[in-house]
Amino acid sequence: MPALITLLFLTGIVLLAVEVLLIPGFGIAGVGGLAALAASLVWAASYGTWVFALFLGALAVAGLLFYLLLRRLGPRELRGLILFDRLGGKEGYLAGGDLSYLAGATGRALTPLRPAGTAELAGGRVAVVSQGEFIPAGAAVRVVQVQGQRVVVEEVRKIR
Repeated sequence: MPALITLLFLTGIVLLAVEVLLIPGFGIAGVGGLAALAASLVWAASYGTWVFALFLGALAVAGLLFYLLLRRLGPRELRGLILFDRLGGKEGYLAGGDLSYLAGATGRALTPLRPAGTAELAGGRVAVVSQGEFIPAGAAVRVVQVQGQRVVVEEVRKIR
């Protein structure tokens, strides 16, 4: 029976290796590998301490081999699995700037706001939302609230 436990353990390791190195995402091979490892652990524990100790030793050796494999492959071979590039402001990736300067600004709706759309404010195109009402394209709008990247506008109605 210890041979079957070892076979189940090795099957789990192979399935996890296939999941990590060949198949993108986390799917059937990964779940099957984890299930096989867990089943072999429970089965080994039911046999007594010597089989369980042997199993833990095999687990440690497998972990060490996996670590050495990752160290040996290096960044070039792992580029498809791990994102090594920094995605910051110096590289041109911006999550969005501070839009608080738009508070109180006026402009015009470039698209119909139902309630979301685009408006021209402070010389640029800005994604905006109305306070729930429909605002037609071309209507004059005023910024009434800025919360992070959310710019709330209302239609400016001329009093006659």
